[in-house]
Amino acid sequence: MARRKGVSIVNFYLDNGFLNIPEVERYADKHGVNYIFIIGKRQVGKTYGVLKLMLDTGKTFILMRRTAKELGLIAKGVNSPFEALDGYEGRVSFSGSADDTTMEMSLTDTDSTEDKHTHKIGLAVALSTVASIRGFNGRPYTDMVYDECIPESHVYKIPFEDEAFNNAYMTINGNRELKGDKALRCWLLANSNRLDCAILKALKLTDVVEKMSKTGEEFRLLKERGIMIFMPSSVEITERHKETALFRAIGGENNFTKMALENEFSHNDFSDVGREEFNQYKLLCNLEGDMALMKHKSKARLYVCERYYWGDDVPEYNRQDYGRNKFIKDYPNVRSYYLRGKMRFQNATIKYQFLAYMKLI
Repeated sequence: MARRKGVSIVNFYLDNGFLNIPEVERYADKHGVNYIFIIGKRQVGKTYGVLKLMLDTGKTFILMRRTAKELGLIAKGVNSPFEALDGYEGRVSFSGSADDTTMEMSLTDTDSTEDKHTHKIGLAVALSTVASIRGFNGRPYTDMVYDECIPESHVYKIPFEDEAFNNAYMTINGNRELKGDKALRCWLLANSNRLDCAILKALKLTDVVEKMSKTGEEFRLLKERGIMIFMPSSVEITERHKETALFRAIGGENNFTKMALENEFSHNDFSDVGREEFNQYKLLCNLEGDMALMKHKSKARLYVCERYYWGDDVPEYNRQDYGRNKFIKDYPNVRSYYLRGKMRFQNATIKYQFLAYMKLI
């Protein structure tokens, strides 16, 4: 059972312990959900289940990866995620070369060597380029599957990825809702590597996911926003994975096992996140329009919080390179404060926004 605040609400698992994606879809349909986040452990059926749902139900869909390089890799024969789907081995093909940023996906109806019939099932696209497409008719596509939407620490991150994602969604969704059609449904799949994720920022979900991770909450429905977040525990699958070669070789807990088995954001430290008493601090400046930097009145400590004062008598530094460079010049010790553990942040969203501003991540 998926749990919310300790209460069993719906069974999102199959009898074998893997994810029951058709049940997730039924729940989303019932509650008018357009954005479905599934963030969790490795090898519990996230990508497998969602892609099999797309094919089993005959949907025309978009498969998205972050970059053209990632897209080209999964389009190469045995690397295709469709090769792992029972009943679909060798039946899904990608058009174009591995260097293309948009590829048509087709499905062969039968495995028989005679009378094969192939039809289009959707497009595979790279987020890094799809947002720049103009005149694109996205209306035939009912669903978009963004796999690996939270990048691992070694993966290239697209500058302003939050804007790219929102632009891509708007391009594909088009005016369908204005014409009375259902909105494009977006499946966002990821492992729990890190909370520093542009998509979570874009939808203002960083703090929600951080709190869910801290409390062990598996499921959250934000009905008024059309969003559901599922962070599966998949206990049965976890116990079976512990007995496989890799985890027996590791022989204990580390950052990888926390992410892969325990659904913890292993590359994140929340010890410097929490609210402080404003009357203990003095406002120094505003950053990027919505952050404020404050200094403790009696201790060597800085605090970054949401902007709360809009007067002209406080220095303002914008997000452009000039503003950032001027801030670093005017406050050269800020980086040292952070590296020495002398900084606190109001919430996780503010922390990652500030670190990105300082180019520390």
